[in-house]
Parts: sequence; C-alpha cells; structure tokens
Amino acid sequence: MKILLIKPQWFVHDGPYRYLEHVRFTPLSLGILAALSEGHEVKIVDGDWDAIAATEHFDLVGITATTFTSQRAYGLAEEFAREGAKVVLGGVHPTLLSEECLQHAHSVVVGEAEYVWKQLLRDAERGTLQRVYTAPRPTDMNDVPFPRRDLLADPSWFACLQATRGCPNSCRYCYLPTMPWHGYRKRSPELVDEELRRLKQKMVFLVDDNLFADRDYAMSIFRALGANRKTFAVQMPTSVADDEELLDVMTQSGCFNVQIGFQSASPASLEWANVAHNRIDNYRTLVAELHARGVAVTGFFILGFDTDDMASFDRTTEMIRHIEVDEAHIYILTPYPGTDLYAQLGREGRLLALDRDRFGWDHAVFEPRHMTAQQLEEGVQRMYDELNPWLRRRTARMLMRRLDLLVRHPALLGVFASGVFRRPRVARMSR
Repeated sequence: MKILLIKPQWFVHDGPYRYLEHVRFTPLSLGILAALSEGHEVKIVDGDWDAIAATEHFDLVGITATTFTSQRAYGLAEEFAREGAKVVLGGVHPTLLSEECLQHAHSVVVGEAEYVWKQLLRDAERGTLQRVYTAPRPTDMNDVPFPRRDLLADPSWFACLQATRGCPNSCRYCYLPTMPWHGYRKRSPELVDEELRRLKQKMVFLVDDNLFADRDYAMSIFRALGANRKTFAVQMPTSVADDEELLDVMTQSGCFNVQIGFQSASPASLEWANVAHNRIDNYRTLVAELHARGVAVTGFFILGFDTDDMASFDRTTEMIRHIEVDEAHIYILTPYPGTDLYAQLGREGRLLALDRDRFGWDHAVFEPRHMTAQQLEEGVQRMYDELNPWLRRRTARMLMRRLDLLVRHPALLGVFASGVFRRPRVARMSR
C-alpha cells in the first residue's frame, strides 16, 4: 500500500513561542509507525514545515491529532477520504474522544499504536478495516523500533530522542493521567545507546515527559549521551534541586538546557493543581545550581488555576525575576476535552464555546474563578510584555557565558537571533 502519515500544523506563527516555532521537532511517533510498515511505501508530512495536499493518491492516511490540531486533522481526513483513501486518526485526541473522531475518519487508534498497527495494515489491505483499534496494554519501550529518520527530515544540527514514556505524577492540568499510557516505562540503556550511536547529529532534544522518575536510570542515560559526545536538552522536575550528584553527571555529560515546570508562585495553586513535587522555596536554589554548571534554564508557568486572582500575574512575574530563569513560557490553563478537569468545568457551566484550535494553552477557553477570561488573557500578555526586556538581557548574558556552545553548534545562534526581539503573543486568533 501507499501510506501517508501526517502531523497537522502545531505552531501558530507569531504566537507565544519566542524560539520554538523556529526549531523543527520531528514527529517521532510517525517515524515509529513507518518503521512498523515494512513492505509498504510510506511518506511522512509535518504540517509545521511541509505542504499538505490531497491531490496525490494514497491507499491509507494516518493522522496524529491533539485537541488543538483536531479541527485541522478532521479537515485533512475528510479531504483525503474524498480522494479515495482510508483515513485513520490516532494520538491524544482520538484516544480521549474516539466517537467524535469516527465522525470524520474511517478508523481510530485508542492508546499507543505499536501493538495494533500491523494488524491495522493487514485489515486495510484486505478491505476489512475496523472502526476502532484499541491497544491491549501500554507499549513495552523495548518493543519500540527505531524511527525511520530517513523519512522524518531531521534537521542537520539536532535530533529528537525518547527514552521513556509516561509519568508517575498526577498533575490536575495534564492530560497524561487520563491516558492509558500514563504509566512510567523505560527503554533499556543499551537500546538508547544504540540509537544515539546511529544519530549523525551532535545535539539531542530528549522529549521524555519525566526522564527523572527513575534517578539511576536517568544517570545511565546521561552517561550514554556523554559517551556518545552529544550536547542535549531535557525536561526536568524541580524535585532534584538537592541532588548535586545527579546535576553533576547530567551537566558533565553535555546538558546545555533544561525545561522546568515551576508552574506557579502560589502554594495554594500548586496544591489545587496537585503538583505535590514542587517546592517554591527550592526554585531559586535549583536555577542557581544549574547556572553554576553552565546550564540555561527555561521555565514554564501556568495562570488560571481556581486559586489564582488578579494579583497572581504580578506575583508570578516577580518570582520569575527572582529565580532568574533564562527564558519563560507562560501558559493559560487549558482543559482537554475528555479529561476530568474539562468535565468539572462543564458541570460548573464555565466552558466557553470556542473552536478547538484555541486549546493550545494560549487562549482562555473557560471562565476562571476569580477573573474573566479576557482578564486572564490580558494578564498573561502583560506579563510577557513586562518580562521581555529583562529576558532579552538574560539571553544575552547566557550566550556570552556559553560562547563555546555557539562555536560547536552555530545553528543555535540563528535560533536565538530569530526570536530574541520578537514579542510573544497570546490569544492571536479572533473569537
């Protein structure tokens, strides 16, 4: 069969991401499906970078969808179906809302696809495609094949890699606790090392939700990165602030950037969000420890919790300055349809009737408890505007401290140059 695998457009141009929309994060899940499609002709299209047209004939089209890309996914599904292709939807959104997705596609995959994909292909070839394919269990990470990177159009200067899936935490704002793949699973360090040895790029972005859930395992992965002489970035929890040995191994192995979910400056908001592992008193210490080791810190923060009020914007802005992160991403709390938080807000009559493309964490899609939706959006925009000059200076200082990094990876300078003077914007689309 001739198969097309699509990731619809994710980033909105001139949105809240100062740098990330200029960095090509390849869809590893589609590369994995391609590796499981032996004997078929496969093409992968990334909607953030590649044109998607339904004029070319395909026998089967697979589309991965999140809530905020679901409307684009539905449009593509219907367009390819009109051209005679069988269309399958998979990913977060079809797992949460399979019945809705079946209104737009021939079939959906519920859960991770590794254990059902080959049966799906056999059925598609025979003309007996089922409506729903449900993963029998979470995927053992050692059963995941190496992605077809030859089809992913990896950038020449960095590659994405995943060693673990799932997360043991149950943060209220996160979709993961609702997913059948929530459980934490690890790939053998030997397989991770083999994949690293196959990568031609010297920089790696680890896309794991929580690599640090197993400390000893994280250390083994860092050592493998160091042995393969890779420079890397990783998502990190705040709970490792006192673990100097781990921080040393991580940085000595080549870590140049960590992304940390600080989330809030309010203990009450952290409690409401069930972020039990965060301790605000540790934030500044953790950032200082990382800076002392030459690591840049990207902080993530969320506004709109039921405990947040109009004073939360200034309080969070003050904290961001106090802990001295190098970059800040400020999100608006966004409940995914199909999650407990979404159901709760629906029962309370607080959901707004908005298109799904507003569910990308940069729009208020519900009425907050202590402010209006418009006040929430305006407050986050004001935070960005107030922090912008300060963050630019932070970026300049960070680059001066790490000239060695720019010499070894000159593409990074282009990334910073493309975004350092841009004003992040929230709520860009009209209601």
